[in-house]
Amino acid sequence: MATPGPGGYDRESEYFFKLNKEMIERKRAEQAAAEKAAPARRSTKFQCYMKCPKCGEDLKEIALQGIMVDRCTGCDGIYFDAGELDILLDAQQPAGFLQGLKSIWRKK
Repeated sequence: MATPGPGGYDRESEYFFKLNKEMIERKRAEQAAAEKAAPARRSTKFQCYMKCPKCGEDLKEIALQGIMVDRCTGCDGIYFDAGELDILLDAQQPAGFLQGLKSIWRKK
């Protein structure tokens, strides 16, 4: 059995104590950095919310065969949220879906 060092710990226990202490300090620093960056991410998300990824203009929600999709007011791009395209494709034959898209451009 190892003899205790000056702090009452043997060398092995002291090594693991220091290792755990360093890990905890590193995790606290990472968490503090993440908390500091969170408002910046929220601000960026707010600035980009309902903006076209192509041209930056506002997106407007429109109904397409019962699904709300996003349409750009600048470049007329159509954007789907997660799962919306799957719903449309499952509900309609591709020809019907393309007919639905065509009807959007005719409304201009």
